[in-house]
Amino acid sequence: MCTRYTLQLAEAALAAIAKALARKLVLAEAAKSRYNITLTQVVPAVVERAAGPEVIQMMWGLVPFYERGKARKRMLPNAKSETAASGTTFKESVAKRRCLVPANGFYEWLEVGKVKYPHLFTLRNEEPFAFAGIWETGVDDTLPPCFAILTTEPNGLVAPIHNRMPVILTHETMARWIGSEPLPEPEYRELTRPLAAEKMQERPVNRFVSNARNEGPKCIAPPDPEPVEPDLFG
Repeated sequence: MCTRYTLQLAEAALAAIAKALARKLVLAEAAKSRYNITLTQVVPAVVERAAGPEVIQMMWGLVPFYERGKARKRMLPNAKSETAASGTTFKESVAKRRCLVPANGFYEWLEVGKVKYPHLFTLRNEEPFAFAGIWETGVDDTLPPCFAILTTEPNGLVAPIHNRMPVILTHETMARWIGSEPLPEPEYRELTRPLAAEKMQERPVNRFVSNARNEGPKCIAPPDPEPVEPDLFG
């Protein structure tokens, strides 16, 4: 999975999570439309607290416990679901800190020759969803709460473009994922399987999104027309 996703319908995505959890979510600040979210940016995520689910702002890029004392900290955007629950880096977060990362879609790039063309993957009818996330608490002003997104093997829709895809949670599975108690292994494996291809759709989008500094609706707009080579012999 590439490190780029979209949350252009932020309020709708959070409302979908609230409906799935059957709980009201209180926002500390207004949810902003985002079309080109990438590593190190701070975005909303939903975590489980003692009083219930809560929306907090988190940095994308989980900093493992063994990196926290370093001047230059390594940030991990993704965790491989097949090994995250048992590996040293992520197993405690998988067991105790599972969160929901609201989203409307994610991007992958198809390389054709020397050019990479972005594609946007969404659910059918572009319904909002959540990535299966894991998170770590913040330390101080230099390290806010941070998260990683679990990945899995690609379904038939994603496979032609990328060899991994994010773990996508829908209305039926969000409440089963979020929490602070270990999941039974069979349920964990079931929740982290790739979403069925028939529940998703994809389309090419504008190469404007390829620059991580770019933001706005043009990121999900159709591609610009390819230049036409002049016919020198016509």
